[in-house]
Amino acid sequence: MPVQNDAETNLLLIGATGYIGGGVLSRLLGDGRSATFHVTTLLRNQQKARDLEPFGVHAVVGSLDNTDLLTHLAKESDIVIECADADHLQSTKAILAGLKERHKATGKVPSLIHTSGTGVLVDNAAGMFSTDTVYYDDNLEQLDKISPDQPHREVDLIVIDADKEGYVNAYLILPSTIYGLANGPLVDAGIMNPQSQQIPALILASLSRKRAGMIGEGKNIWNNVQIDDIVHLYEVIWDAILTGKKIGHGKEGYYFGENGEHRLHDVGKAIGKALKELRIAETDEPSTFTKEELDLFFSGSESLGTNSRCRGRRARAIGWNPKKTTEDMLASIKPEVQYMLTRD
Repeated sequence: MPVQNDAETNLLLIGATGYIGGGVLSRLLGDGRSATFHVTTLLRNQQKARDLEPFGVHAVVGSLDNTDLLTHLAKESDIVIECADADHLQSTKAILAGLKERHKATGKVPSLIHTSGTGVLVDNAAGMFSTDTVYYDDNLEQLDKISPDQPHREVDLIVIDADKEGYVNAYLILPSTIYGLANGPLVDAGIMNPQSQQIPALILASLSRKRAGMIGEGKNIWNNVQIDDIVHLYEVIWDAILTGKKIGHGKEGYYFGENGEHRLHDVGKAIGKALKELRIAETDEPSTFTKEELDLFFSGSESLGTNSRCRGRRARAIGWNPKKTTEDMLASIKPEVQYMLTRD
């Protein structure tokens, strides 16, 4: 059942100070219907909660561990957009409990836009090989075979089960490697994190060792998507909810966010080129992180050396039209390096 546009729409956004969530909040505030939106967000930081007041956002101080609070907030919401943690099982259960209560109380079916990630597709390549396996977000048989032990999968499955029960329409957005420095009023106000995770983590480690690094030989392949492009996918989905456009949800509600592929070595090379141009490194060729470096910079994890290949056919079929490509991703790395140098 679509949300009526002639009434106020209650939206709960989890993760509004984060890289994705902040971008989503910025886009919500810029939506032409924003005057009819009542946006609530959950924040741990009291000061940032106060800083959000001028933006017309109702900020509640709390954390993902405050499950009773999450259930209460979800119960009051027509749409919940979860951008904080793809693996926090208890908070997801709490949100779903609140949405179930809302359905019982109103007879309406609220919506959940849940952020997962293409990390659910990974293998154990450790940078030593690529793969020919490519996942498609409209191939239900293929998606059903993803092991429940994969990253993010446990939470994804309870979201899908909730949709199957009929009390919520659930949409799962799975970003790949997100890149690009975010900007805008929320960044300027110090509210929103302007950086992603994967590429900045590689840059930080490379700056510390004064040479670009990679996992293994960097042969593994991931998809990538620019921050504004992935935020647009959220916008396409909430627009469909608001207008009553029928799009897939639940098992048919996977939406991969990708618009290009790269090998880890390509990213390492781009970091190396930037370091050499900035006279930080003597060579632009990345070298393999040692076991000690993996422990120091990545808590021993080789996750950046995994393969995760996918195609967002379903996402594009509902009107998503990403603009930026792998070439743009590689070009974004030097500005990212320069930004990180200014923070030190």
